[in-house]
Amino acid sequence: MINPVPRGSKVGIVSPSSALDSPEDIRDGLRWLESCGYRVVLGTHVYDRLNHMAGTPEQQAEDLMRFFADPEIKAVFAAAGGFGAQYLLPLLDYDLIRKNPKPLIGFSDTTALQAGIFARTGNVCYAGILLKYDFGRGASVHPYTAESFLRAMDGRFEDIRGGTVVNPGTAEGRLVGTNLCVLQSLAGTPYYPDLTDTILLLEDVDEKSYRIERMLLQLRQQPSFARMRGVVFGQFTDIRLNHPDDKDTNRVIDEFAAAVKIPVIRNFPFGHVRARKTVPLGARVTLDAGSCILKIKD
Repeated sequence: MINPVPRGSKVGIVSPSSALDSPEDIRDGLRWLESCGYRVVLGTHVYDRLNHMAGTPEQQAEDLMRFFADPEIKAVFAAAGGFGAQYLLPLLDYDLIRKNPKPLIGFSDTTALQAGIFARTGNVCYAGILLKYDFGRGASVHPYTAESFLRAMDGRFEDIRGGTVVNPGTAEGRLVGTNLCVLQSLAGTPYYPDLTDTILLLEDVDEKSYRIERMLLQLRQQPSFARMRGVVFGQFTDIRLNHPDDKDTNRVIDEFAAAVKIPVIRNFPFGHVRARKTVPLGARVTLDAGSCILKIKD
């Protein structure tokens, strides 16, 4: 179920992945959220650092669970991506999260938590803005990104048009994703989603094309893959060839689509790019691949 987050609501800020370099990394993002009418509450360990991570996994999980347990907090934002969110997965109270549904908002490394929460509870999270990515180093959030995010917070999801058809057709299922590398790192764990009756939204950044090919092969070998309904490939940014004879990303996706024979599109407006849509992971969606339209059902 999609739960709107009305203006005036309290929202929590956590650092479940890499440590921030400075409070200035998210300062403008916090101000922007407040200017939009949200009341920001910082987790105790948002600015902590332990090696590359924002505190110990136990401290990071403590912040996250405190916000899920607090009925006044209506949404939780990840401050940054990077690495490390997967450490938190065994430390979370999924019964409490299931009984207190609220969106965990972010993308990139936040995928680990969003996928794990969906796998264990079925709750909806939002793949949307990420405070350091969208506001750090003096950046301003892209208007396209801001508009989509605010509509999502209001519960007014629109049909999303964009991309290039690879395999035409229509499919319906629960939306799952989004970062391919992070998602596939969960394979074989209790936190990897059952792909039955799902539509996958996938993106990645700063990878080599052969690694994308390998991760998609691993995906196809998941036990529940045969019951998946469709795939939406978002933006694959800064993907490099390891060798001049390697396949590029488009060819990798084309060969994947030819093998799976389900609706597939690519170049969907989501990923490690400034302009992206906010999407509700775990919600029921319909993919019209022939028209490159993703419709949010609930």
